[in-house]
Amino acid sequence: MPSVLWVLFDGGGDRPKNGVTPFFAALKPVIDKLTSLGSCGIMDPISPGVRPGSDTSHLALFGYDPYKYYTGRGAFEALGAGLELRPGDVAFRTNLATVDARGIVVDRRAGRYVALEEAREVESLMADIGEEVERKFGVSVVYKSTVEHRGVLVLRGAVSHKVSDTDPHATGEAVRRAQPLDASSEAKLTADVVNYITEAFAERSKGLEANKRRASRGEPLINAVLLRGAGYMPEIEPLRKRYNVRGAAIAGVALIRGVAKAVGMDLYSAEGLGGTKFDKFEEAAKLAVELLKRYDLVFLHVKGTDSASHDGDFRGKVDVIERLDAALRPYEAILEENYVVVTSDHATPILVREHTGEPVPIMLYGPDVVRDDVGKFSELTCWRGALGRIRGLDVMPTIASYLGLSEKFGE
Repeated sequence: MPSVLWVLFDGGGDRPKNGVTPFFAALKPVIDKLTSLGSCGIMDPISPGVRPGSDTSHLALFGYDPYKYYTGRGAFEALGAGLELRPGDVAFRTNLATVDARGIVVDRRAGRYVALEEAREVESLMADIGEEVERKFGVSVVYKSTVEHRGVLVLRGAVSHKVSDTDPHATGEAVRRAQPLDASSEAKLTADVVNYITEAFAERSKGLEANKRRASRGEPLINAVLLRGAGYMPEIEPLRKRYNVRGAAIAGVALIRGVAKAVGMDLYSAEGLGGTKFDKFEEAAKLAVELLKRYDLVFLHVKGTDSASHDGDFRGKVDVIERLDAALRPYEAILEENYVVVTSDHATPILVREHTGEPVPIMLYGPDVVRDDVGKFSELTCWRGALGRIRGLDVMPTIASYLGLSEKFGE
């Protein structure tokens, strides 16, 4: 029985620059060959004009209405980072950032690339701050670095997810104070804890050895931690029960691993797949093909296209697409015996450097999939394909149907 390899280029959708997009410009013979033998279309990850986050779009793509199941990004980040969330825990997504002497954010990502030893220093500092928080507020704190500047923070105690972000979501603005979003004592306590952590980190990060090294090299300092996306784990019916699909996910990003785990996918890691635009895909592609023998669906997440987009790096985005395609080349014959889906979770145009709300291209190949006349995978071509314009919520039912696993509706 054939299985499905689903390749998702995070933030892969784009707008034309000098008449072309990265998908159009990239030399990707494997993907384009499958495109020429399959069906194409365009997809609104959530709905037309909605500017999705990677969390809400992945929920939709996996077949779960984000308006029903989304409870904040932090919970998925924590789950994907390997932290076990208990009932009542509140998790935040975090950025290590750089602020100036007035507390104004000058780089929300502290240069983006945070070395492993630097991340470990930050974890040690946060552990010290956490001990103080527990003594002062009776709230336990768990912090873990994930990829580059990213991390997760979990609060355990009489806490609430009803607090505002400290991340201003833009440079040139001050780090915000968390505010309770309702009148509960739990929300007030949580805001007080978050503000204490923010202020303590700003003061004590001055002593980080990492910052001494960074200052000597003229690099952005790690002198602020920005919190956003407070959330808790929702109750989600697993894919196996909802769609009768056994799923596996290969991803290097905590958020995507968390969403995949939340919907019941088994998680896998591959050497070289760390969630950056410099990832290597040979081992991930090899693993994906091996897993096709054991699972109905194998989801391969490619983060580098989004990272390059946020950097405004057109050539880097093209390079990520080309390297993934090259990694698939040795398995072309195997792929042609199975189903293949290629798409994106949202557009992150190079010229905008942020998520936008336009649709993204999607391709479905399979031995028995209707073939249209589209021969190249891109935003400029897929719109005229046989799939037409679909929603993210339509993808999983379509996959289940082709696999013969979906239940008939009615008699």
